[in-house]
Amino acid sequence: MRVTFLIILIFLFMALSFWVSLSGFMFALAAAFLFLVGVITVGYADTSILFYLGAREIRSTDEPAFFKAASQEAYKLSVSLPKLYFYNGTLDRGFVLESRHTQSLVLSKSLLENCSPEELDAICFELLLQVKKGMASKRTKVMFLLGTMSWVTHSFVSLFMRFIPNKEVRQSTDWFLNYLLHPWMNLIFSFTLGEAYFRKLKSFIQDFPIEDEMLGRLGLKLRRPKMIHSLPSRKLIELSSITRNTHFQNILALEFLPHEWDLLFSSEDKLSAPQV
Repeated sequence: MRVTFLIILIFLFMALSFWVSLSGFMFALAAAFLFLVGVITVGYADTSILFYLGAREIRSTDEPAFFKAASQEAYKLSVSLPKLYFYNGTLDRGFVLESRHTQSLVLSKSLLENCSPEELDAICFELLLQVKKGMASKRTKVMFLLGTMSWVTHSFVSLFMRFIPNKEVRQSTDWFLNYLLHPWMNLIFSFTLGEAYFRKLKSFIQDFPIEDEMLGRLGLKLRRPKMIHSLPSRKLIELSSITRNTHFQNILALEFLPHEWDLLFSSEDKLSAPQV
């Protein structure tokens, strides 16, 4: 409800701003733009997120283990068979998207390459459980809102930076933009979704002991020493990203959002992590 209210509030603010500041042809153009954004928000939020991630659809012949895991877990949970995608990112992340009764599973390429069939079963179960419990559509709206915020901001700044020939100035601007943008994205995420979403998901998973144990074992493989996920480490990743393109920085902004695996695979798990 909070994310829907926030989206409606943003649209009302944009509409009021256009009505006050524009007239004639420019107002009609702005109204058409607002209508287009509304259509995308209501009907194509999942497609937009896939665009922000640079995701590519996977065919059954490319990743048969992933397709088998998705179809098996979808049948187990009595949900529709999802579309499958991968993207090139920095962190091991998996996302579930739902819009217009269409579900999609998106995994980072490194995660997809390093997981065994049993681990893919666990991932698909955890992601599709959010569809089963009616949680995935809310998360999709939040990711769409924050992904759009990142994409619009980076695109707008990048447009102006094209007129500055100095490469160092452009890179410094990108880093400063990330420094200002990510805390606000985390704040909006906490307001609209928050840790309560992940704790609720954790309680649902605990009702399935076998799958819960499989996820715990997956956590041992994905978990890293705390210093890798510390604030200084993430800032270093952000700093290194300024040498990449704007699209990569948009992917990083979505990856850095809080994720359920940060909670499920934390040090509070009943299985202890191996020492590195």
